[in-house]
Amino acid sequence: MPRVAVLRHQLGVASEPFVLEQARRFTRYEPVLVGRDPLPADADPGLPVVTLAQRWGAGAAAGYAAGALSWPLTRVLREVRADVVLAHFGVEGAHALPSAQRAGVPLATVFHGFDATCTRAALLRARRASWVTYVRRLPRLARHGDLFLPVSGHLRERLLARGFPADRTVTHHLGLDLGKVPAAAPAGDGRTVVHVARLVEKKGTEHLLRAVALLAARGGDVRLVCVGDGPLRGALERLARELGIAGRVVFTGALANPDVLAHVTAASVLCLPSVTARSGDQEGLGQVLLEAGALGRPVVATAHGGIPSAVVDGVTGLLVPEADPAALAGALARLLDDPALARRTGEAARAHVLRSFDVARQTGRLEDLLDGVLAARGAGGGRR
Repeated sequence: MPRVAVLRHQLGVASEPFVLEQARRFTRYEPVLVGRDPLPADADPGLPVVTLAQRWGAGAAAGYAAGALSWPLTRVLREVRADVVLAHFGVEGAHALPSAQRAGVPLATVFHGFDATCTRAALLRARRASWVTYVRRLPRLARHGDLFLPVSGHLRERLLARGFPADRTVTHHLGLDLGKVPAAAPAGDGRTVVHVARLVEKKGTEHLLRAVALLAARGGDVRLVCVGDGPLRGALERLARELGIAGRVVFTGALANPDVLAHVTAASVLCLPSVTARSGDQEGLGQVLLEAGALGRPVVATAHGGIPSAVVDGVTGLLVPEADPAALAGALARLLDDPALARRTGEAARAHVLRSFDVARQTGRLEDLLDGVLAARGAGGGRR
């Protein structure tokens, strides 16, 4: 059985359950998780794990992050006898490229959002060593990477505009473990909206707070639960107070995925009003939209980035323009005020997720794509 090294620099990130869910669903490939940083103390991925920090020490991991050292990952790939590398995020792919080339194994890279949409200037302004390396190596990755897997058609278009080859750039949805996300009737009071997001500019939380304020001003009985944390939390809490809706809004902070799903289950509607950040960062797909759909929840979101790949407007949810609190308020009111519409929309959302985003089926398609990469390498089609 061929072995796939699943690379993510920070393994075990609470907001990224899709990395491990996909890895656990391989049936024709043997997965080995490869990280740069130490695993969180409470992480239990249930698969073999090697981290550069554990294997070679913090100095080697830092040198790799800065783009100065490729040997730490090269040696790990050889030691685990990897046949192919699957890198999650373009940053990981760019860092892995020299190591994969030296180890003689092909490289497939999954693009999730910012890695295909942020501007070069914004990435450099962040002054993160790994992002600087990413910017510097991106043209080389586009030339020499074996396969590129954007998670939505929108991200594929962005990669093609940046010079990635069309024949090696394939849209591939990740999927959900639907057995862990069964359909459920709303457990709450029927007037709760849930927003699951890291509290950063791209997620559009400010506009959702303003939409809730509009609903409240019209006499609407609405509550909002914001699940997640981030650098804008303090400013958003202040905004809720300034808008006079602090009593209607709960900020839970970051939660483990089961607790996130419990909040989605308790709500009537999920809202993800993503916008294009000043850095150019856009939503790749919005995995929580799939989780809400699997639970049978309708969603209100923006016609932004890869969101239309997850939400069929007027069927599985309602899409509105970016940064438009009035439109958000109107869409939320439609679903909150019409339980029958919300139920039909939620049922359609679950059917859509079952049909197009089952993780077992999607991982099988990924294995087919990796088979093609290995076949091309075996036929002398590999890139150096």
